[in-house]
Amino acid sequence: MKKQILTILILLFLSVKAIACSCDTPKPVLEFYSSKYVFKGVITKKTFSKDSATYNIKFKVLESYKNGKIPKEISFTSYYQKKGSWDSCYREAYLNQEWLVFVKEKGGKLYFSQICTNSQLLNNKGIDANMQKLLNNANNFKLQDYIYNDYDDERTEFNYPKPITNLDSIFKTGKIKDYEKTYMVLALYIDEKGKLISSFSGLDMHYSEPYFVYHPVFKLLKKIDVRSKRPLNDFEIEAMDLYSKVDWEVKRHKDTKIPVKYIRYVRAEFDKETKKWKHDI
Repeated sequence: MKKQILTILILLFLSVKAIACSCDTPKPVLEFYSSKYVFKGVITKKTFSKDSATYNIKFKVLESYKNGKIPKEISFTSYYQKKGSWDSCYREAYLNQEWLVFVKEKGGKLYFSQICTNSQLLNNKGIDANMQKLLNNANNFKLQDYIYNDYDDERTEFNYPKPITNLDSIFKTGKIKDYEKTYMVLALYIDEKGKLISSFSGLDMHYSEPYFVYHPVFKLLKKIDVRSKRPLNDFEIEAMDLYSKVDWEVKRHKDTKIPVKYIRYVRAEFDKETKKWKHDI
């Protein structure tokens, strides 16, 4: 029994530590687009601050992948934790290590993260073939050519659009009927101006995914082709009609502010007891 309790406590501790460090790694091409520099380099110098709270590493740039000028050497400062006090988020870079580095710039300062990023320690393994192919093509990437989902690896680079229209006032106008079905998930296809292009049931969207067109290297959605194999019922028709009256904030890249098309998943429900329509926003 004691062993079982100890095992449970260890698992709980590990899960809490993991949750504390949970974050999303963006799609490589999106991180490439948002980065100031992307390069392969080797750490040639490492020094610690007097209080050992931080350390500084200097990279010698071996190869640059993003168009534009880049310094021959780039330095970064990271916080330092002594062995034995490392938390689950802590990663440390060491002298002579070779890295693929995605560099962000904020407030005039350069940043290099070792977690939740496509930056990676290389050493003898080198850059894998898929990443190398992406790096070779990423300078030709055009943000506005794609349709963006609300997936974890895409949302980090964009704002999260909210409805401009008052949904409560729209849903008060929903038709009152004895609907057989009273709940659905909808996929809204919204343009660069926040206007609805079309809407689909979440199920139809899901089952049509094999017909969608993705970029073979960037793994981003280029074209949707939703093929419904069943007629919509009265509830689904009314739910789609309600959401068709809603305008949305423009989805923009956080840095460049370029607007993009996107898919937004929403819910609609009809409460048979109160005879009221509900949304999840």
